[in-house]
Amino acid sequence: MNAPSLASFEVLAALFLFVLSAGAAAMAINLYSLLRTGKMGASWRVLIIASVLFALVQALRFAEVSGLHYIEIFHLSSIVEIAFVLSLAYAFYLQRRVFIDSPHESQKHKNEPKHDDDEEEPVVLSAYDRDI
Repeated sequence: MNAPSLASFEVLAALFLFVLSAGAAAMAINLYSLLRTGKMGASWRVLIIASVLFALVQALRFAEVSGLHYIEIFHLSSIVEIAFVLSLAYAFYLQRRVFIDSPHESQKHKNEPKHDDDEEEPVVLSAYDRDI
């Protein structure tokens, strides 16, 4: 009986990673429809680009493992991988800016003087916050 070769496992692993990364890219595109506006939406656009680039890296690696040597000669998967890492780093930078800038906005509103005609919302305490 012939044992499966290591190359066939590489091909199956590359195919599996490609299918997973393509699914992740599709989910990222669906999630973008929820967050189209504002700074959060801008960072999601870059994350979608990064996830599509990752799927492309996996497709190129699958092609390399399958035996398409011209892709391997030009190191296309490495070039796309660099673009993926750069876009992912930029997306994380945008996410960081969104979450770091938001507390500063709330601090600005806390320091503004309150008007007497503003209605205060009632404070609701949970059972854990009450002194019993």
